[in-house]
Amino acid sequence: AAAEADQAAVLAARATLRPEGFALLDPAPLPPDALGALLRVVAGRVHAPSGRALAALAAAPRPATLGGARLLAAGRLAPGRLLVVREAAHLRPPVPAEPGAVWDGRFRLVRLPASGSTGETGLTLGAVGAAAARLRNHSRLPAVVLQTLPALRRDGRLLAVPHLGYPAGGSAGFMLVFAPGTPVSGAPFVPMPPHA
Repeated sequence: AAAEADQAAVLAARATLRPEGFALLDPAPLPPDALGALLRVVAGRVHAPSGRALAALAAAPRPATLGGARLLAAGRLAPGRLLVVREAAHLRPPVPAEPGAVWDGRFRLVRLPASGSTGETGLTLGAVGAAAARLRNHSRLPAVVLQTLPALRRDGRLLAVPHLGYPAGGSAGFMLVFAPGTPVSGAPFVPMPPHA
């Protein structure tokens, strides 16, 4: 419990986890377990990377790929910080879009528009992918983030990117949340006093 609390405190002070499924990180040394937990969440994995590569990256955070996540300079999004994003090459394939569907181990579809309003047949949930190029005017997020956002498609045609509000008004009724299966840090353990 103490180790998890320390890890949570380090990440709270040094990282910003965003609802679009990426993080911003201060490029200073941090404990390997803390970096591993952050990479695990951004990559949507059950287990964090471990070993020498993680220890070396934690000792000197820099542009790299590890465990399904990618670190790179955040540029104008957050000067002086690192961007931690899902590695596009390892994104999972689309899944049928239905309430409760989880895509890429990171995003859960909570709600679809009222039945019949979108004709849900053929609706899938997957990565924005190459369509990111045409969405540059809808967000100031870097292309490496846009490519990894969840999108709804019908028969392969881009229908909505709820995290961007795309298209304007057209993503209303869709609710997607960043909900990785394993949180970056566990809930604090507080022992209960014995019953009298």
